Amino acid sequence: MLVMRQLCLLCAVTALAAGQGIISGVVIDSASGDPVKKAVVTLTLHATPRAWATLRTDGSGQFRFENLPAGNYDLRAVKQEIGTAIYGANHAGEVGDLIALGDGGRREGLKLRFIHAASISGHVVDSEGDPVTQAQVILLRPGRNLGERVVTNYRQAQTNDRGEYRIMNVDPGSYYLSTASRPVPTGHEILVGQYYGGAREWKDSTPVTLHGGEVLTGFDFHLISQPAVQLRGRITGLPPEPAPAPPPQQAEAGGRFQMRKGFANGGQGVGISLTALEAGAQWGRGAGANGPDQTFEMGDIPPGRYRIEATTDREGKKYTGSQIIDVQPGMGDVILTMAPGLDIIGQLHVEGQLPQPPPKFSVLLATGNTNGRRGNGVGPAEVGADGKFTLKDVPPGEWDLQVNPIPRGAFLKSAMLGEKDVRFAMMQIEAGSDAPIRIVVSMHTAKISGEVDPAGGDPKGAAIILAPTGKFHDLARFYYGVTADDQGKFRIFGVAPGKYKIFAVEKLAVATLRNPEAADQLNTLLEGGAQEIDLAEDASLELHPKLIPMERAREVLP
Repeated sequence: MLVMRQLCLLCAVTALAAGQGIISGVVIDSASGDPVKKAVVTLTLHATPRAWATLRTDGSGQFRFENLPAGNYDLRAVKQEIGTAIYGANHAGEVGDLIALGDGGRREGLKLRFIHAASISGHVVDSEGDPVTQAQVILLRPGRNLGERVVTNYRQAQTNDRGEYRIMNVDPGSYYLSTASRPVPTGHEILVGQYYGGAREWKDSTPVTLHGGEVLTGFDFHLISQPAVQLRGRITGLPPEPAPAPPPQQAEAGGRFQMRKGFANGGQGVGISLTALEAGAQWGRGAGANGPDQTFEMGDIPPGRYRIEATTDREGKKYTGSQIIDVQPGMGDVILTMAPGLDIIGQLHVEGQLPQPPPKFSVLLATGNTNGRRGNGVGPAEVGADGKFTLKDVPPGEWDLQVNPIPRGAFLKSAMLGEKDVRFAMMQIEAGSDAPIRIVVSMHTAKISGEVDPAGGDPKGAAIILAPTGKFHDLARFYYGVTADDQGKFRIFGVAPGKYKIFAVEKLAVATLRNPEAADQLNTLLEGGAQEIDLAEDASLELHPKLIPMERAREVLP
């Protein structure tokens, strides 16, 4: 298999002169210096198209690639769920170095420092101190949606028969740790999920920070049980039924449920779904409304926040209803009001010259993001050659407008619902509204180039981060980043006009720095703060940001 992979490497670059180059070395543990055996080593040739070869280290951690053509190579090794090594990197989150190989060149005795991935472990027990088996433990990563802080699932694990869990292969950073609700075997009580420390909401819990290779233990959960909630309610807002509704269909009873969408019964029944909004939650229910009062019931619901949705067809129109509810013992009936969907017309205009062939734009409405989870959406509606589109059967409520794709080198300049700016905010569709959506996509973006001011450091491979200030500071889409070349030179294209601060950070990976929290911390390391720039449409600037040493950056970053 090794020979075949290396032959494929040479076949993929037949346009280049075949050489007799050699790259060899050893993978060693960064902490102990011991060789790492059976690590998978990948050598990637940076050419067009790219090509690669793979092999495993032997019992002494050695590897050797032969018959290589000239070129620049990336070299890295990985051992699944244990760690990774990148040539030229000594710590997690660092970028590596390329290996320049001439015709017949030999780069031997290279060392790849193997960095163990971080892990976190603990126990899950119930109120009696007994282990909870097959409990889901979720590690959640903080992020942003429309500038709002949210968390999204990153890794998860399941407890064994002793209630133990371990989440491995974790990148350095700050996270939130939680368990999901689950039924007690009797079926009438629920072990209520929680975040580490006992909080029910992630915003009330303490984040867990892991550094490269760190092994954290003792992160235990003590779950309490609560009576399962019997949810009852009724539907309002529908015109009279022309005929009796068929019997309701209930979702299966039992432990963990997936969301049930819709409920087909000749177009007259009302399908109802209940979806948990807690990050990492696995719960959902489905049911149907019945009787002249359009009542519904769902049993054995864990306490928590949910989105309840209903849909049906009446008189040739689609009726829907949706709201967020807090399910708790002793709560009253849920009244869910339904209304006919609206046809929302729109116009998309492009400023500037689109790339060829031009992209096929579409517009989508997504339900609000709560703790990183999305519900159902409307669309996508295809945008015609004249820029017009129609979103059909849009339920009244709160929606997130999404335009796809935003071409490379473009930005979303404006989005208006009637007279309201909805470019980076949830938009409220009112019942009976006829307000149109007007969208402008602009190709008039800015570009910057420059060279890092080394200030005594090494600008090679520095991370260049462009961070927005003012009202766009919390919007992740306005963060730009590239890696400087071996001379510390860089270029960034397709930047949306606005005010920014620019940072140059020695050796660290760009992906770990493109967020508001990192920008705020880096700004404290520069006397007087980072250089601020104001980019106009079609602007072209040359900049020389001062290099932040890697060790100083590590002092303030996870």
